Amino acid sequence: MKRHGPSLPYDTAWALTTLRTAPDDTLLVRAWARENPDRAPGVHYDHWHDLSKKEQQRRHRWLRRHSRSPIQLLDLEAGLILSMGLHVLDWGPPPQPSTHNRPTARPRPDAKGQA
Repeated sequence: MKRHGPSLPYDTAWALTTLRTAPDDTLLVRAWARENPDRAPGVHYDHWHDLSKKEQQRRHRWLRRHSRSPIQLLDLEAGLILSMGLHVLDWGPPPQPSTHNRPTARPRPDAKGQA
């Protein structure tokens, strides 16, 4: 929580660390999330432009050192967080779409019909 900042409630931090350290307790986390509904489940990203300069600098320093946010360092799949019913506000850079799964463009033939 200290590393992530004030946008990570204690209960959500507990649920995430439980999923990371005790994957067999997913039923417990899911039951807790059902009893304590928050906002829309899933991983959501906050808006940096709404943050103070001090908080933006703190996050930039963290990302320079670690390349990912504290939430992303947990290596929990977004689908798992969604299926648990947890609402997680992450401040790291959103994941980029995978480029190796995209079809590659075919070269255009020149005027003579050669590639």
